[in-house]
Amino acid sequence: MTQMEKAVQKARELATEYQGTLVGCGHCSFAATIDALRSVGIELVDERLENEMFKGLMGLTGGIGNMAYGTCGALTGAGFAVSLAVGIGRKELDEDKRNRWISYYHVREGLGKKWIEEYRGLTCRDTQIVNFGRAWNSRMPEMSKQLFDAAQKRGCRTPDACTIADAAAMAVETIIDMRENPRDLEYLKEKHEG
Repeated sequence: MTQMEKAVQKARELATEYQGTLVGCGHCSFAATIDALRSVGIELVDERLENEMFKGLMGLTGGIGNMAYGTCGALTGAGFAVSLAVGIGRKELDEDKRNRWISYYHVREGLGKKWIEEYRGLTCRDTQIVNFGRAWNSRMPEMSKQLFDAAQKRGCRTPDACTIADAAAMAVETIIDMRENPRDLEYLKEKHEG
């Protein structure tokens, strides 16, 4: 089994586990991605800083604030991890504003396009509708319970049927691919113009 296969499998397992223990898509996909990479020796961020980032992702679950209208939280947490792995910060933007396109590229190609293909959109509502045939307003406790019951019936607590596991797996694949096949501005320019 390759490093990528091990990490993807671990991301799927951890995402499913974390959904049951930490409950929530944004922070669970992020934690599963970070911890799966760590399991194969890739350290994106130390545990103290990871915990601080985790806090920031907590409110982005459920399409932001559990409202279902924003980007799927699982996708948000995974996109955050991919962008973190790209490593474009203020310093790199000060050097060349175009560097932002490297992060945009990896999140779009590694996650966004695949998510749209699988779930026909990027929002929490889109994802719920594809998974369950309808969406819930999970801000309301009784509807949140209905969503969890529907997820349980569908088998969403398994690594192969969990949306959070899909997001974490995509993020891990993207990050390992980025490390094995670095892409810079010249690559993006050629790809765009070619």
